[in-house]
Amino acid sequence: MPNSEAKGSRAGSKLIEVEGLRVSFSTYGGTVKAVRGISLSVSKGECLAVVGESGCGKSVTAQTIMRIIPSPPAAIEGSVRLEGRELLTLPERKMRSLRGSEIGMIFQDPMTSLDPTMPIGKQITEGLREHDRSVSRAQARERAVEVLATVGIPEPERQLKRYAYEFSGGMRQRVVIAMAVVCKPKLLIADEPTTALDVTTQAQILDLMRSLKDELGTAVLLITHDMGVVSNMADRIAVFYAGEVVEEGRAEEVFESPAHPYTAALLRSRPRLDRDRNQCLVSIPGSPPDLFAPPPGCAFAPRCGLALEICRRARPAGFALGESHAASCWLYHAKALARHGAPSRGKLEMEACRDR
Repeated sequence: MPNSEAKGSRAGSKLIEVEGLRVSFSTYGGTVKAVRGISLSVSKGECLAVVGESGCGKSVTAQTIMRIIPSPPAAIEGSVRLEGRELLTLPERKMRSLRGSEIGMIFQDPMTSLDPTMPIGKQITEGLREHDRSVSRAQARERAVEVLATVGIPEPERQLKRYAYEFSGGMRQRVVIAMAVVCKPKLLIADEPTTALDVTTQAQILDLMRSLKDELGTAVLLITHDMGVVSNMADRIAVFYAGEVVEEGRAEEVFESPAHPYTAALLRSRPRLDRDRNQCLVSIPGSPPDLFAPPPGCAFAPRCGLALEICRRARPAGFALGESHAASCWLYHAKALARHGAPSRGKLEMEACRDR
């Protein structure tokens, strides 16, 4: 988060650091500013969850870290460092060697992530041998069986010759995870890993990812819009809105004491089992801003009942609310605090979700 003093709990062991990342796309209708100055970091063995509604820049950020967005046509500025190595200027040959070996990625749709013409065993062993030429075919096959067993595929040796279409959605997602972790990457990027899966399978996939993180010490960048998934996995949370980080902190801090009106609105709009069945679901009024022409001030101001005059004129800095918690909101400027005091969670939720 720009200009914020909040740091991660393990700042000395940062694995990936993103600073001032900006990504824009030229289209027939103009330039879309998809990512607007994002800064975040993930430490070794940590899970950072990136949350926010569709179109807020989550997947674009992940794909930029992986360097799989062509530039041009995308215009990319800022810095992405893996253990101090700048990835945005790394030659493509070296970047290709890092994909899979040091950074693995689980994409949203497992069916489109797998080659329908190739047995899954070959897809797994091909990636392994590409990154380690010393591995023999027999060793790669043995490792493929091992990793399929690790991700919960029954009778893994027999499954090596099967094709993606022969598996259910949950099993395909397990295969995709196996491909992502077969080389034991230092960083695993999971982009909506439970999308379109039933609740039981979702829980199994999350348990699997958690055990892989704990056993391998892999850092996880989890991208999702599902706050239930976040509560089960995340050590820290970064809340995205309109291509910016609006709040960042430890998971328990963000859930118990959300500081940004948008974060509070997200939490209030979750379906709850203890809510009266006749009670309407709460939604956030209004629409996200047009990223062809982002507003000069806080992007959430038109939807926020607590917006101040300055919110519409100037983008807020990241104000530190504790050692590891920060929010980009003018409500935490010293003058606003002196005049109005710190807003309570209840006030944030009510005002941010009120129709205007």
